[in-house]
Amino acid sequence: MTASDPADWPLIPRGSSFEDHTVGRVFDHHWGRTVHASDNVFFTTQMLAFNPLHFNRELATAAGHPDEVVNPLLVFAIVFGLSVEDLSEGGGPFLGASDLRYLREIYPGETLYASSTVVEARESGSRPDAGIVTWHTVGRGSDGKPVIEFRRTNLVAKRVTGRELAPVPDGFAEDFRVGDRFRHARTRTVTDIDLNGFTLLVMNTATGHFSEQEMEDTPFGERINFGGLTLALTVGLATQDTSGQLVREEGLDDIRFATPVRHGDTIGAASEVLAVEPDGAQARVSFRHHGINQRGEIVCQTTRTVRVRSRVALANQAGDGSTLAPAVPIER
Repeated sequence: MTASDPADWPLIPRGSSFEDHTVGRVFDHHWGRTVHASDNVFFTTQMLAFNPLHFNRELATAAGHPDEVVNPLLVFAIVFGLSVEDLSEGGGPFLGASDLRYLREIYPGETLYASSTVVEARESGSRPDAGIVTWHTVGRGSDGKPVIEFRRTNLVAKRVTGRELAPVPDGFAEDFRVGDRFRHARTRTVTDIDLNGFTLLVMNTATGHFSEQEMEDTPFGERINFGGLTLALTVGLATQDTSGQLVREEGLDDIRFATPVRHGDTIGAASEVLAVEPDGAQARVSFRHHGINQRGEIVCQTTRTVRVRSRVALANQAGDGSTLAPAVPIER
């Protein structure tokens, strides 16, 4: 690979390292997640947790609830998930949890937030490249009051040295300069759920995406991924690093698919900054996004233009009492 190869650009790191977890440190996780009735029904039925309180509104209201009760293990899973980017995305298995308490019921339409405090951090006796960390995590509702709490323990990888890393952007216009190039940390493997499920979800009737029989005698020899999903993955993998302070998406241009994506391929992304045009408290920023498979081949390219806030907007909000708060940067 060469310096011009997107697969070789500096990496924007995600997650944290064992060294970042000093006892007493508090992480306010910046995501919030609204729980929908469809989430509750899907999770409950997939887990075979056939308690009608979770999917029968008439029974739930007859029992004194205002709506169906969200499965508490879904509440746990969401609050856990909200914490992963800060605590354990960098690598290391989930070792267990304790003292899990449900403090009140959650109902569809509520939004969950989370924070975690490091309560223990020690070297691993068997893994010199990792440590063992325990956190106390609290999930809260929109009113800021706790709804769930638990302690969980993970093996957490130690910091890797020698990699060329790019700064982690907050997503403001000032974070981007024309000519910047970087790779995004996350990748995603294309599964059968994508080839069949996503294609059919959007009513794409090209059977080459969901019928093996249709494709077995073609030069491809098997189903290939719907290009719309390849595009969505390419943009999605780049989104957090490029539009964390998004005002609006303006459009895509010059979309190209260079190499077919097949079941089992893993897609990553890299981006370069093409233009930054300030406009008062905002700016129009254009990126060239590259989707890359596990072999380093370009599978998708597109030019994407977004409008993002500048730090001027943040300063103005702080001074005028506006409630339009920007996303909270991850504490590193």
